[in-house]
Amino acid sequence: MYLKRLESVGFKSFAEKISVDFVPGVTAVVGPNGSGKSNVTDAIRWVLGEQSAKSLRGTKMEDIIFQGSDTRKALNMAEVTLTLNNESQSLPLDYKEISVTRRVYRSGDSEFYINKESCRLKDIVDLFLDSGLGREAFSIISQGKVEEILSSKAEERRSIFEEAAGVLKYKNRKKKAEFKLIETEDNLHRVEDILNEIETQREPLAEQASIAKDYLAKKKELKETELKLLRTDIANMHEDWKEMSQTLATLKDKRTAFSISLGKEETEIDNTQSEMESAEQTVQSLQQDLLRITELIEKKTGEKNVWLERKKYTRENKDKVEHERNQLKTTLAKLRTEVERETKKTDQLAEEREGIKQQLKEKEKQASLTTSDLDRSIENSKSDYIDLLNDVARLKHTMQSSTDQLKQLNERSIANKTQVHEQEARQLTLRDEVEQLQVSFKQEESVKTELNSAYEALKHDHEMLRTTLTDMYQKQQEANRTIDKLESRKDVLTEMKDSFQGFFQGVKAVLAARDKKEVAGVIGAVIELIDIPKAYMTAIETAIGGQAQHVIVETEKAAREAIAFLKTANAGRATFYPLESIRGRAVAPSYLTKLTQQTGFVAIAAEVITIDKRYQHVLDYLLGHTIIAKSLADANAIARLVDRKYRVVTLEGDIVNPGGSMTGGAQKKNGSSLFSRDQELQTLTEKLSAYHTRLNSFLSDISEKEDEQKKVEGKLATCEEKVNQHTQQLRQVEQAYHEKALTLKHQQQQLKNEQQTLNHLDQDKEAITKQLTEAKRDLATREAEIEQVKEKIAGLEDQRKNHQTISEKNKDAINQLKIQQATLEKSYAYQVEKRDDLKRSEANYLAEQKENEALYQTLIDDEEKAVSETLLSEEIASLTAEKTDVLKDIQSKREYRLQLQTLLQEKEDAYKLNRNKQQALIEQISMQEVKTNRLDVELENQLNYLQETYETSFERLKQSTAEIEDTETAKKRVKLIKKGIEELGIINLGAIDEFERINERFTFLTTQRDDLNEAKATLYAVINEMDKEMEKRFRSTFMAIKGEFEEVFRQLFGGGHAALELTDPTDLLKTGVEIKAQPPGKKAQQLALLSGGERALTAIALLFSILRVRPVPFCVLDEVEAALDEANVDRFSRYLKDYSQETQFIVITHRKGTMEGADVLYGVTMQESGVSRFVSVKLAETEALLES
Repeated sequence: MYLKRLESVGFKSFAEKISVDFVPGVTAVVGPNGSGKSNVTDAIRWVLGEQSAKSLRGTKMEDIIFQGSDTRKALNMAEVTLTLNNESQSLPLDYKEISVTRRVYRSGDSEFYINKESCRLKDIVDLFLDSGLGREAFSIISQGKVEEILSSKAEERRSIFEEAAGVLKYKNRKKKAEFKLIETEDNLHRVEDILNEIETQREPLAEQASIAKDYLAKKKELKETELKLLRTDIANMHEDWKEMSQTLATLKDKRTAFSISLGKEETEIDNTQSEMESAEQTVQSLQQDLLRITELIEKKTGEKNVWLERKKYTRENKDKVEHERNQLKTTLAKLRTEVERETKKTDQLAEEREGIKQQLKEKEKQASLTTSDLDRSIENSKSDYIDLLNDVARLKHTMQSSTDQLKQLNERSIANKTQVHEQEARQLTLRDEVEQLQVSFKQEESVKTELNSAYEALKHDHEMLRTTLTDMYQKQQEANRTIDKLESRKDVLTEMKDSFQGFFQGVKAVLAARDKKEVAGVIGAVIELIDIPKAYMTAIETAIGGQAQHVIVETEKAAREAIAFLKTANAGRATFYPLESIRGRAVAPSYLTKLTQQTGFVAIAAEVITIDKRYQHVLDYLLGHTIIAKSLADANAIARLVDRKYRVVTLEGDIVNPGGSMTGGAQKKNGSSLFSRDQELQTLTEKLSAYHTRLNSFLSDISEKEDEQKKVEGKLATCEEKVNQHTQQLRQVEQAYHEKALTLKHQQQQLKNEQQTLNHLDQDKEAITKQLTEAKRDLATREAEIEQVKEKIAGLEDQRKNHQTISEKNKDAINQLKIQQATLEKSYAYQVEKRDDLKRSEANYLAEQKENEALYQTLIDDEEKAVSETLLSEEIASLTAEKTDVLKDIQSKREYRLQLQTLLQEKEDAYKLNRNKQQALIEQISMQEVKTNRLDVELENQLNYLQETYETSFERLKQSTAEIEDTETAKKRVKLIKKGIEELGIINLGAIDEFERINERFTFLTTQRDDLNEAKATLYAVINEMDKEMEKRFRSTFMAIKGEFEEVFRQLFGGGHAALELTDPTDLLKTGVEIKAQPPGKKAQQLALLSGGERALTAIALLFSILRVRPVPFCVLDEVEAALDEANVDRFSRYLKDYSQETQFIVITHRKGTMEGADVLYGVTMQESGVSRFVSVKLAETEALLES
């Protein structure tokens, strides 16, 4: 097996992934100091299972993760993979190649892999356990190991041989066995002390148990006699109760009969009242009918009178209205005829008027069109003639002007071309100057940009520092405020503790006297001496209760003196626990075995509390037989398990007492109780310490940040000054550039203007030439058009003369038509007005006719309705008769109502009499019920007393106990028994069980003492066996290394002698190891007397000797030859080359001789600050690398 490959990323300075291939033989890793080459050793050590950050040259495991550099950010993960060739199957895995990976994150999480399969660190350690690569193997040898050999004393140098011999695990086992032996002896002493205490308790307990048994016998006789008396008394009471109950039942039956009778009478009274109410309602209904009929008679009489008046009016007006109606019909017929006639005349006149209008319009149009068209044509032709003459004159002027312009343009064109050439030459010169200024401007601008970037970066850093400092100041203030609050609370609690607040008056007085040295032998209150874990606080506080304030004293004498002090000072009472007399109590071992297997069992109360061993038996006395359970249900189960002999308390503070009673419920929380006060003080102290540490850290960080801020401000000022300087220079260059650029722009614009002028001149010449040609052509055209217009004007003049004669005739016809039109318009207007008057008259007569018709119809309707007069008279007579009948019914109903009222009064009087009789019976029943209930309560009390005192019922008592005939004699016997019980004095009922428990515990502890003695002897035997094994291993390993050391020394030194000697051969477990060496040509002497190089080479010889005895598959040598001179390095290199046939070597070195002897050479560089890289190094370049 050999190391094939090392891969790493993020480990220490290996920020980027590296991969190093190893081959059998010697591989050298070289590089200048600080390049990170020793990190290769750390990486191999770490992946093989190293857990000590110190061994990896760090303070914590996160230090091995790449921390970042000036140009790189820190990484969050480090990973190393080691690949091993396993073709020899040296490792217990069926793979030819095994890779082991270890990964750690900055959060502290770690991952482990074997062949990319997730595993545990233990799996990796176990994999290499017997391979020569374990923790005690010499697979990695650093320069420190050489120094350890050189600087150690003979006794300390022994540890190297112990590592080689593999005795460290035996030493650890021996330490454990010795620790167990101490524990066993302590337990044995404790058991013997307890046995002595138990022996002193057994005899008094036996006497107390005898008295208790006598007490129980008398108690039993008392119980039997009292039960017989109770049997008799309860039976007599029960008979009396039955008689009273029978009498009460008879009275209740009479009361029921009265209730039924009274019920019937109530029903009859209710019926009579209902009949009377019904009669009253009938009278009221009849009265309403009478009112209704009377109103109808009055209404019908009024209607009859109205009809009589209407009849008279209708007869008087009907004839008159009918005559007017006929006249209106005749008049309307005449008006309608006239309206139709006049409408026809109006329509006829309208047609004639429209015809005349049309004729007049056509005549006027005809006359107008004929004259105006000719005049317009003549005028247009004349206008065209004048325009043509103007065009001819304009064209002749244009031709002359164009000829002159063409001549001038030719002259200007020649002058302009000369100016263009001059402008082009000046422009080339200016362009060169502008380009030079532009280059200067860009250079200055680039410098300014860089300075601005640096300035902004510094400004950003300054702002970030300012923000950070502000946050840190706030955090400092918050920490100060928190510290003030915590210290204030701590001062309050400390003052309460110092003044013993919360303690009973007597306890407070004793503790104060103790502090003042007024009483001797007072140790302190229980609560002062115990430390209760938070998880059990509620349970312990409930279990121990007020006993927490009991005072522990050294002796009974000290307790007596303290009590005397309290009496003298009249300062209250207190309970004391003398250490010399208090004995602990415990749960029986038989129950303990069951409890450990019981669900819900937490612990014995005394075991969860920490107290000085000197006072442990006081704690056992208080809580040694108190059991803690998780819940109340668990407590009930545990109480049953221990036969309810011990108290069980839950984590929430509920209690199951011995015997089975239970106590529990809500507890009032008291944040400053005696139990929580010390714990709160401790918590406050820890918090204050943490906050002070945090505050100091804040102050340190603030100081660092303030210094950093000052540095940044200095850099910022310097950078700002440079920015201002370059800004000024940039402005000067920019101003010169802009001036030259502006001049160039003017020159370019002038050149452009000249070129444009030249182009315009050419365009103008071309345009004028074209214009001259067109003018000549247009002149010929216009002269021809003038002749045509002259001929057209002459023809139009002739036509106008012919049309003047026709126009005179049309004017006469138009005048005649206008006269006819005026006459028709006047006749039409008169006819329309006449027609409209007739229509209005017709409308008025129609409205009058409508009103007449309505009035006539009303008179007809009234005349038809007059026939209902007879009917109204008949209805009035009928209603009058009905009214008379209703009056008779009302009188009859009123008389019936009076009869019912008299009957109702008689029934109510009889009901009141019977009601009084019933009330007297109810009072009699109530008295009887009081007597019965009183007897019932007495009977119930006796039954309850029977149940609560003797836990039995009367039914069971009747079956088991007979009645007493002579109750007086029995009562006297009860008094005698009670007197005998009183004479027994104070009874310790627990003495019986306590004696049995003590006796059982005595037997148990005797057995335990024997077991402890046996265990003690066994541990002594184990320790002796370990010593023999360590001596054997150390002796064999030392002798093997001694033989190899002689041989290796000669090989490395080229001769000479060397020896290893024990400082005390008689004590192989403690002896030191001395090294004696005789280099060639020198005498033998101690290691310390050799030269530095000889001492280093001797130490290396010893390490190689150990490797020969404890061979490893590969070995990493980290600068072990650093102290050797060149000659010794050459010897070291040659030996390494020879020995590499058996073991693969990876050598971290910067020595030339070692490099020359290597089979493969790797170089480690740090081209980038803080980042190591592996490079392939040629041997020819080694010297140059070393010089760097």
